[in-house]
Order: sequence, then structure tokens, then C-alpha cells
Amino acid sequence: MTDTSLAERRTRQRILEAGIDLLAKGGLAHGLLEHACAAAGYPAVRAELYFQRDEDLVLALYLRLASELEARAADLPAAALDERFRAVMQTKLALVAPYRDALAALVSSLIDPRHELGALGGQMEIVRRRVMGVFSVVVLGASDAPKTGGPEMVRTLYGAHLALMLLWTQDRTAENAATRNAIDFVCKMLAVSGRISWMPGLKDTLEALHSAVAPFVEPEPDNHATELATRILRRLFRHRRLHGADKECAKNPCDQCLALHLPKLRGFIIAGQPIQLLLPAFPAKSPNPRKVIGALPDMAEELALEFLEGVCRDVGELYPPGARITICSDGRVFSDLVGVSDANVSAYGEEIGAVLQRLGSQAIDLFHMEDLFEVYEHPAMREQLCVHYAESLAAIEERTHKHEHHRALFNGIQRFLFEDRVVLETEKSRTQVRNECKELAYQVVRRSDAWGRLIGECFPTALRLSIHPQHPHSEKIGFLLGDAEDVWLTPWHGVAVKREGGFTLMRRSEAEALGARLIERSGRPSHYETREAL
Repeated sequence: MTDTSLAERRTRQRILEAGIDLLAKGGLAHGLLEHACAAAGYPAVRAELYFQRDEDLVLALYLRLASELEARAADLPAAALDERFRAVMQTKLALVAPYRDALAALVSSLIDPRHELGALGGQMEIVRRRVMGVFSVVVLGASDAPKTGGPEMVRTLYGAHLALMLLWTQDRTAENAATRNAIDFVCKMLAVSGRISWMPGLKDTLEALHSAVAPFVEPEPDNHATELATRILRRLFRHRRLHGADKECAKNPCDQCLALHLPKLRGFIIAGQPIQLLLPAFPAKSPNPRKVIGALPDMAEELALEFLEGVCRDVGELYPPGARITICSDGRVFSDLVGVSDANVSAYGEEIGAVLQRLGSQAIDLFHMEDLFEVYEHPAMREQLCVHYAESLAAIEERTHKHEHHRALFNGIQRFLFEDRVVLETEKSRTQVRNECKELAYQVVRRSDAWGRLIGECFPTALRLSIHPQHPHSEKIGFLLGDAEDVWLTPWHGVAVKREGGFTLMRRSEAEALGARLIERSGRPSHYETREAL
């Protein structure tokens, strides 16, 4: 990535942040783009490189909201279709609430089929694909999901959602009573339809409704692109790291596992473009000497990068344009929370770049927080990140307590923090360290989510990978970067151990307990070898 492209990306992001802030505070006022440039500290002429008019800022807002809705899809209740539809509508309304005045002002554009930003126009296709994916999850995960006609039901509910959102923008009744009553009506119809499916003519009536809605919501799907996207996803899923999955879902991914990713993949395939994958990872080495053998990347990272390069080659066998992985290093995001100096983050990141160059990588590039901020003080970068992209700690805590998969992520992060701090802060009791790590874990999750929102906005069409185990129906694909018994272990929290049959990832203390021998390369510690590997 050139300095020019980095500067352009920074400029676009600052204008977008200012514009979304203005939309939340004052709605879609005339001259939004000009005011956003002024708030961001740029001349208006700079904005014309990225945004042609006020509505273009709103399109970026739609993409942010679509991404947020995807992130909440795994939180939907395991329930009947009517309850899941109600839950997704409540979630959507909560997400868009801060921008109600802006969306209300856009109604004329949204319903105008000739307008570039019309709800069913070409410019909005990327948003439609992603939100349709969420409604696929709503239908596929329902306890009373239709045995046939699932895609038709998805399109119909998406159409109903558009009508409800239009009503909400204009609803001035107390506490949005009209919108809530309309949602109740749709939910009652969904609940009743299952019980009266025997009625003569009902099937024909529903098919007529689906046929009327479909042309306005989604064109006839490209079956070739769908089939190819499914094959690519199933190949990527070979490397999934999961929690909370039943054995069948882990062994044979279900339709709901695919639903949030297929629309993005189809977009790349139809356009004939390389598939873009984002991976927030490779932050810095753990400060715990019981886990790692130094502050710089070693064989553990090298093997992980070779593996990722191989994944891209794998995709290329099915799809000639192939795939690219952008590693979005999150070390700077929370280094102060995990006890790693910013100097070590810098040295680690530079060495990761050197490893990629040495490996001759063709499909992996690097992206850092410094690439997006003009300020050079790392604490100031973290502060700006939180101001524009972080949720409140209260919201993080509420989700952690409410949903098992959020709780599993929190517990995994807290465990890693405790393992490191209890070794480094021996003057404190284990109970004190554990309590402090609980508060730190909430902060890590908060900043990690903020970083995810930021990079999602920079790469809005990309598929999201994660180094953490994920719910099987998550919008992120949990990715295993090495053979390890602990699915939470990463190259930067462990060492590579050469055993009979290949390398295994484990903690340094575990390798030494096996009697493994430390191997150096180029005068630096690299990995361990057991006797049977010699």
C-alpha cells in the first residue's frame, strides 16, 4: 500500500467519521458534506475524491448499519419465525434510532426507483445483499422454518422489513406505537400461517405474495455464483475454530452457517474480483515468558503466515481470481491493556513484514492502526478509535451476560490476561489479578469491537476472519492458525514444537515439560523439537 493510498484512506475516514457524527446529531441538513469536511479539517475539494454528494455519506452509514446488524444475527433467539422476526426488527430499530431524522429526510430518495440511492437501486445492492443475508439467518434458524420456499420467505420478510422501516421514519405516534403495532401484525401473520397451512388456497396466496415482492427486492439469483461461493466457503470452513457448535454443524456446515457469508462471496464472483478476507491478528508477542520465547515473531508466526498463503492458493484452485488476506494488526489497539509496550508492537510488526517478504508472499498484505490516523501518539490513536467506533462498556457487559457466545469470548480473553498478569505481577494475589483482568477483558473486547467496526468500514465488502473461536452462525469465520489442542491458542501466545508428524502449537512451559530442545535460526530462538522429531 503506497503512502498516497494511505493518505487518501485517512482523509476519507476522517470525513466519514465527521459526517456520521453530524447525521446522528443534526440529521441530513443541507451541506452535510461541506460541514463534514470542515469538522474533519479538510477543504471541501478533498471530499470530492471520495463522496460526490451528501447522500454518499449516508450510503456509508447504511453499510455501517448493515455490518452492525450482521454482528447481531447470532444473538437472535432460538425460537419460532415470528419471534425471530420481531427480534431482528427490534435490533434494527435500536441500531438506526440515532439517525432517524437523517433517514426520514431521505425517504423521497429511498422510494424513488430512478434515484441512485433508492432502496432498490444499484448503488444499494451491496447493502441489500448483506441485510438479506441476515434475513436468511432469521428464516433458516427458526424452529418452524419452512421445509420448502425458504428463499421466497426471506425475500418476503425483507420486503416487509423495508415497509416497516419506511413507516418508522414517518411514525410520530407516542413511543412509535404505529410501528410496534405493524410489527405485531406481521408477527401474528407469521405465527398463524403455520397453523392454517392446511387451508385451501393459502399456498397459492403466499406464492402470489412472494412473486409480487421478489422483483422489487432481489433479481433472480445467479445459481452458478451461489454454487461456487458455497464450494469456496466449505473449503474455508475446513479451518474453522468453533465454540458452541453441535458435532453435525462442525462436521457439515448447515445453510445457516453459510448465510451471512454467501452474499459477500457472490458479489466478488459476479464481479470477477479476488475475494477479500480481513483478519485482525498478529498484534505482538505475549509478555509472558512461560508462553513464548521472545518479543519477536518466530517459527510459530512463520508457519501461520505460510498456512494463510496456502489458504489463498486453495481458493485459487476453485476460483482463478483467487483470494487476498489483509492482516489488520490489532496490537496497537490494546497493547496498553495487555502489558505490551508500543515499541515491542512496532518491532513485532516490522518483523512480520520481513517474514512475508522472505516467504515471497503474493496474497497477504498488512494494515495497521497507524495507517489510518494522522496523530503519532499511540494513546491519542486509541482515544480517537474509541470516540468514533466503540460502544459503551455497559453495552459490552450486557451482551456478555446475555449471550453464551459473547461470554465465551470474554472468558477466553480474561483467561489469557490472567495467565500473563499472574506471572508478571507476583506481588499481587491471584484473586486481585483475576478481578483486575475481568475489568481489563471488558476493555479489550470494547476496543477490539471498535477496531472491527473501523476496518469493516474501510473494507466494506470483505469477509471477516477471526483468530478467536466463533459461534458457527457468526458473521465472522473463526480461523485456526496452527495445530493445537487449545482452540484459543495463537502463534503469539505460544511456540511451535516440532514433533513426529509435524509442528504443534503449545505454550513454552508445556514444550519444556516435554523435554523439547530449543532450536535457533540466524542467532535467534525459533522453535522447539522433541526427541522423536530428531
